[in-house]
Amino acid sequence: MQGFLGYLERDAQEGNTKRMQDDIRRIGAAVHKMERLLNDLLELSRIGRVSAAPQYVSFNVVVQEALELLAGRIAERQARISVAPEMPVVYGERTRLVEVVQNLVDNALKFCDNQYTPDITIGVLRESQGSPIFFVRDNGIGIEPKYHEQIFGLFNKLDPRSAGTGVGLTIVRRIIEVHGGRIWVESGGPGSGATFYFSLPIAATPVQEVSHDRHDAPGAPG
Repeated sequence: MQGFLGYLERDAQEGNTKRMQDDIRRIGAAVHKMERLLNDLLELSRIGRVSAAPQYVSFNVVVQEALELLAGRIAERQARISVAPEMPVVYGERTRLVEVVQNLVDNALKFCDNQYTPDITIGVLRESQGSPIFFVRDNGIGIEPKYHEQIFGLFNKLDPRSAGTGVGLTIVRRIIEVHGGRIWVESGGPGSGATFYFSLPIAATPVQEVSHDRHDAPGAPG
């Protein structure tokens, strides 16, 4: 932005109004990008520190609220969304859990090849030792196995040209971990789609900050 301000000053001195307009647009885009980045980082810093009271909530209700927030994007892409009926009741921060599903579905919409209609399935794989394993599966561009862990890192975008700040999946992982769960992805590589799996507690224990002795989801890698 500082550099563009220098160009703007030069253009003003030269009376080049067209180039001034271009510089103003670039400055505006840079400000908007920085605002989104700062908002995402602020959101990330609040997870586990600023909390609402946890509650029991049907995961179908969580999914419904997330899909309502994405209704415009889903209609725009004419996406097919399949949701398993009668998913378990979970215990946690309702708003945060909605945020998890919203981010994962939005991610699936974003990374679906434009030649195909997005086909997204939300369901529960199994239950073991009281921890349901939920999943969000898509028919998108897929993720090479060597990037399966990297995509959850801060600012790690596999496609630098894609929309977003590179913080979304970091936020998702942070929310799941604060709830005592685990998240991972499975994909055979380019063109094979991707499935994000995550566990959530159903036991009547309060949501707490992540500790080293948290219980990992059965079947999770590592």
